[in-house]
Amino acid sequence: MTSSEPSRHERRRRETRERIATTALTLFGERGYDAVTIADIAAAADVAKQTVVNHFPAKEDLLLAWHRPVEADLIDMIDQLPLSTPLPQFLKEELPRMFAGLSELPDEPQHEDPRIGADERMAGIAAIIQNSPALVDALQLRGGRYQEELAAILADRVPAQLGPVAARAISAFILTTVTAMINEAMRLRGEGRTPQEIADTLVDTVGRALDVLDAGMGPAAEPAA
Repeated sequence: MTSSEPSRHERRRRETRERIATTALTLFGERGYDAVTIADIAAAADVAKQTVVNHFPAKEDLLLAWHRPVEADLIDMIDQLPLSTPLPQFLKEELPRMFAGLSELPDEPQHEDPRIGADERMAGIAAIIQNSPALVDALQLRGGRYQEELAAILADRVPAQLGPVAARAISAFILTTVTAMINEAMRLRGEGRTPQEIADTLVDTVGRALDVLDAGMGPAAEPAA
């Protein structure tokens, strides 16, 4: 075994995590998110309840194992951007591409049923979310944490005279735009549009929204004489 290969312990840990995630997704689909407990998932996956919690500290993490939020990817990308990169232009170019790829399967759980395609799985996840007020609330709380995280990053990017309040406002604007675009991408996919068609449709839409951001992040106007 080379140093780049996972150890036996790590392989078993991944297998356990994948089994838990697969079991949870199946139970959520069959019974609904709100009706399934951590104890139910542990029993069905044949692991201890604490093992589930060790791998997935929050219940919504069991669903997000199958679907990394676009917001998380976007924050990571913005955090790695050089300060010289204009943020609005970057978002205009990258957001449509990200939305078009929403139907792609995530990387983490790898032992899914091969008979289930990406679109079918994503449709199932969307249905689970829509039918669970508790899950919607949990994801909204998580969205608030994303907003604070992005605001902290943007505080280093916006003009110094705007300060932390502007960073929070810009963060809220970006993430609200992302949410609106996700909803639109899901609607377009439901109509049978291809990823390329979705990207093409969203380019103009997201561009108009981000023109507002671009104008708002420009130099402050000189006061009238």
